Amino acid sequence: MTLQINDLATIDPQRAEENIAMLAQFMRERHPDVELTRGVFYDLVLYFNGLLTAAVQQNIEQILQSRSLLQITQNPQLADESLVDHVLSNFNITRDAGAPAVGTITLALTAPILTTILTSDVFNANDVEFLPTDNFTLLPPTDESEPAPLAANQRRIIDVGDGTYIANINVRAQTPGVAGNIKRGTTMVPDTNINNLTEAFAAADFIAGKNPSTNEEYLAKLAEGLSAKTVGGRKSYEAMIRAQAAFKNTLHYSILGCGDPEQQRDQHSLFPISGGGKIDIYAQTNTHAQETTHIISALYVGETASGTLWQFSIDENVAPGFYEVRRIATPNQPNTSGYGIVNDIRGINLPTTGFAPDIRYLFEGAYSRYQTGVIQFENTDTIEQELVPNQTKQNYEVTIASMPLIGELSDFLTDRDIRSRATDVLTRAVVPCFTKISFQIATELSVPVSTETIAAIKKEIVDAVSKIGFSGQLHASVVTNAAHKHLTGRQAINDLDMFGRIRRPDGSTTYIRSGVLLTLPNEVDKLVTARTTAFLVGENDIEISPVIAGYADR
Repeated sequence: MTLQINDLATIDPQRAEENIAMLAQFMRERHPDVELTRGVFYDLVLYFNGLLTAAVQQNIEQILQSRSLLQITQNPQLADESLVDHVLSNFNITRDAGAPAVGTITLALTAPILTTILTSDVFNANDVEFLPTDNFTLLPPTDESEPAPLAANQRRIIDVGDGTYIANINVRAQTPGVAGNIKRGTTMVPDTNINNLTEAFAAADFIAGKNPSTNEEYLAKLAEGLSAKTVGGRKSYEAMIRAQAAFKNTLHYSILGCGDPEQQRDQHSLFPISGGGKIDIYAQTNTHAQETTHIISALYVGETASGTLWQFSIDENVAPGFYEVRRIATPNQPNTSGYGIVNDIRGINLPTTGFAPDIRYLFEGAYSRYQTGVIQFENTDTIEQELVPNQTKQNYEVTIASMPLIGELSDFLTDRDIRSRATDVLTRAVVPCFTKISFQIATELSVPVSTETIAAIKKEIVDAVSKIGFSGQLHASVVTNAAHKHLTGRQAINDLDMFGRIRRPDGSTTYIRSGVLLTLPNEVDKLVTARTTAFLVGENDIEISPVIAGYADR
């Protein structure tokens, strides 16, 4: 490391004065005839020598605080980042430099004609620039029953049915950081005039954007660095998963096996005892459920008292491990409206070749990549065309909430070269406790709470809750401590309310609520415990209301 003198303005004045006094004493002892009162020698020699010596001493102290795990763990905030990198590299750990957000955007087109989107076409959203991940070619729709396969950078234009057309492409933020994790529906503004394009918006919640690791976050990975990257103990599983580039920024894992009460698949025998050989991995890969919008063809079933009944299927590859369908609407319908779900029927589709986990009951495979669904909904709008039951089809926009990367995780962990030959591994998305947080910020009239401050508080709370993992508890102090970082001394938090909706693996729902402590229930038979369930909070789940408080005039 190259030592660099600190900014002189940041040097401790008392330390500098002590060094000047010490140097003056040395000079008096060695050269008593030299004039050491204020003057040329004092101002140009003693003063600057003492100041620069103080700067060197501060740098040396910073190095000493960063030279070993003992000093680093005692005070990680003061440790120099480059020195921490050198120390932890001895344990096979590298600092996470952050990652850019990635996602899918929908392009609305005026006509179904060949359109090209280049990697140099910049799309802006919330002051963040995004670039296409490839040079995409948008191809016109085809009337062929089996159109030719598309290349990786080709997309088929879809006829929405109202005179407009859409196609999806993938984009990536130009810089790493959580600022690029925009929400589904966010408008994307292109920097250039793209032919045939009327608008662009996020088709799904963007994920993967991550800030560079702080020393504290870096040190938290020490146990994984020391663990073998192979199947075995819990830390070994986590270390192996995070050693893969695709999963290095995921959040928490709960590895449940023989002896854990939540592990029920290893009791599939004549005797109700745990036989071992089964591993259930509950994964929280993101702070909240990712919302993704799909264009899905629904089948007309028949009439209802107030409309028409439609049905569509969600196979295991559309949204692996999905939680729920949050919105069904005709394309370009206002985002605030949608149709009500009548039936949500889940199923399991296990592969007929290769490895298939032992799943006896539907709830055992819920939120895994093998889960499927059949959704029936009621369209209450008037439809002009002739409808034939079980024959007429129509496209709908379907927004699905799911934990990302569950399919990829499952495929990786069940790979023939990865999975232990004596182990049945099932990867599932964490059981969701969809959490809403609301509170008031009491403030004086002369110090209003800006929208920028509210946005910063929401990000801080999301980050704080995401660090809880499989703890089973959400304390109010986690929320208030995160918020207080952005408040003044004459601002305070009132009326804090935390509300959780738990969607159990069997499809039933339970609720928890508190202003002090949210505690997850211990329902082992329903697979809802602190080791399977996590609090999922996004920025849209937080409501902050500034109110004027009766602070005294100053």
